[in-house]
Amino acid sequence: MRDRGAWLIPLPLAVTSWLGAHCFAYWLVSPGGERHMGMHAADGHAYLGYTPAVALWGLALLLTGLVVCVWAGLRNERRTPPPVRLFVLLPPVGFALQEHIERLIGTGAVPLDLVLEPTFVTGLALQLPFAVAALLLAHALSAIGFGVGRALSNRPVLRRRMPSASAPRLRLAPLAAAATSAVLAPGHGPRAPPASARP
Repeated sequence: MRDRGAWLIPLPLAVTSWLGAHCFAYWLVSPGGERHMGMHAADGHAYLGYTPAVALWGLALLLTGLVVCVWAGLRNERRTPPPVRLFVLLPPVGFALQEHIERLIGTGAVPLDLVLEPTFVTGLALQLPFAVAALLLAHALSAIGFGVGRALSNRPVLRRRMPSASAPRLRLAPLAAAATSAVLAPGHGPRAPPASARP
């Protein structure tokens, strides 16, 4: 469960960094002028209408990851850091695939010089800073979740106090001493057996 939870926070953040860099690149450098940009937005970016649904799924994954981190902190488990390889591989590969698929849907063909276009180069270059920011945010959210869990586990109400084996002996020893001293208090011990019964 802990290993699965380690992917719940980073995955939506990695996808967000990839899509954020993609949108920022198109805002900085429009491919082929305004006419081409309008055609691309109408055909290749038509899927952006599903952005609210995708955002809700990402937020649900993020909140589930936070709950898993808090639970692991409550159980005093070791914190698993976010996987760095996810942020190294997913944003640039996802961006490259997305650009090729968008161009294929928008124009019906993929130009051979797509990887040399300014929009593609800018978007690919932006993947690194966006991915680093997302990785740092994933570390911070994971640490906050574990910190909250550990803080809650240290509260007196949530602590489990196991009875120790020596506790009953400590209670019985004073009672036995009190009973012995009470019997011997008048200075008399218990009656001895009759003389006839002695050997």
